[in-house]
Amino acid sequence: IVTARHGIIWIPDNRIIWTKAVAGQGGRKMEPEETAVMGQTGLLPGSIEEAVAAYSSVMATRQVPIKARKHFVRWISQFDDYRVATLRRSFRTCTNRDVAEFLRERQEQSSLPAWQLKQAQEAIVLFLRNVICLGEIDTRSVSALTDSTAIDPAGMRDVRTRVDTTRAEWSQQVQRALRTQHYAFATEKAYLDWLDRFVVFHGEKDPRTLGTVEIRAFLEYLALERNVAPGTQNQAFSALLFAFSKVFLVELGDLSTTARAKGDQRLPVVLTMDEVDQVLNLMSGLSLLVAQLLYGAGLRVSEALRLRVKDVDFGYEQIVVRDTKGNEDRVTYLPEVVQEALAEQIAYSLGLHTNDLEAGHGRVWLPYALAEKYPNASTEPGWQYVFPATRLSIDPRSGETRRHHQSESLIQKSVKRAVHEAGIRKQATCHALRHSFATHAIQSGSDIRTVQELLGHKDVSTTMIYTHVLNRPGVSGKSPLDQRRKPR
Repeated sequence: IVTARHGIIWIPDNRIIWTKAVAGQGGRKMEPEETAVMGQTGLLPGSIEEAVAAYSSVMATRQVPIKARKHFVRWISQFDDYRVATLRRSFRTCTNRDVAEFLRERQEQSSLPAWQLKQAQEAIVLFLRNVICLGEIDTRSVSALTDSTAIDPAGMRDVRTRVDTTRAEWSQQVQRALRTQHYAFATEKAYLDWLDRFVVFHGEKDPRTLGTVEIRAFLEYLALERNVAPGTQNQAFSALLFAFSKVFLVELGDLSTTARAKGDQRLPVVLTMDEVDQVLNLMSGLSLLVAQLLYGAGLRVSEALRLRVKDVDFGYEQIVVRDTKGNEDRVTYLPEVVQEALAEQIAYSLGLHTNDLEAGHGRVWLPYALAEKYPNASTEPGWQYVFPATRLSIDPRSGETRRHHQSESLIQKSVKRAVHEAGIRKQATCHALRHSFATHAIQSGSDIRTVQELLGHKDVSTTMIYTHVLNRPGVSGKSPLDQRRKPR
């Protein structure tokens, strides 16, 4: 029976297929293959509305947060649309792969952040298991299928992202995968560079025809013949692992016996407080302001230059650092010394933004899917960079003309020049100011856990290295020579 009220088709033994009601007809004619396999016999909700009502009870029982429940229902509605338009099958015949393919399609079309994909997966699995009673649907299977299909080269042609068409086909596949997975642009360049070196090392062969033996040979060449640093070899390995396992879908063998580069445990370069003063006194303008943030707030140079206007909180005297090295947010100090200069810099940035809007530009780059979710956010003052570039540039990913933030090399050269002019013989860079922030904070009595949070370290052992800088050898804290003789 086809009913206009619920838009459903009832067939014997309480087996049903939900369909979208057609105006004036009450439903659509089912194809023979659709009615052939209807799933197991069981009492099910008679309509999508009844299913959602049952789902609401399930969400309450499973203690899904109240704020998230409307989003769970929205994901079920989208999956229902996908089922009708693409799968053309009943809910009772849905599989783990169907859910994974739905998630992959949403990822490609909207570049959703990881948390939204996880929410969608959780919502659909909960619905299919508890409302449709499909016990074979489980989170682990869907996750495994999603990981293997999310960046399948055969399915990436429709991803709305710009790639370098002058590159080889395999290189375009890797580039598209990196952008689909929201890897940083610097990581993208590094990975592609390592893959180019790998291809040259093996005589310009297509890397899709190579495998474990060739990867081991290249890594051992880097370690044994080139004597690269451990971090360099690890980066090369990460690039190859991403390309072969996630893009080329090549199953790699055991690489545990590969020769590894020997690492040295080195202490960070730390400036004394007097040396920091000398360096800062020799700097001026924008470079000085950024350097003060590196030392006063413990920022990395990339984090300082990527600050948005909305993330500087003068009221609470704090800075919110977004999308850090570990893709997490953290809060750190807003030094009182820089507040006036920083307010002037923000006023300059917003004035530049107003001029860009009048000239037909003014759209700043937004992370992930925010540009689609909030179409006007890229022109809002709060999203603008605190340290904008002096000129417009073309975004290498989208091809749009935008104003990016200042170049890191500008600050790096300014700090290097100031260190040289101050006569400091240490190999101090921008990062040395961050090291100095941590060391001086511990030296002044700050708790190690507090410093860990300010720096954004995931493991406290990383922060503990600064305690080694302060350690003084010997029981008495003095050299035996100092105990016996006085300086002349």
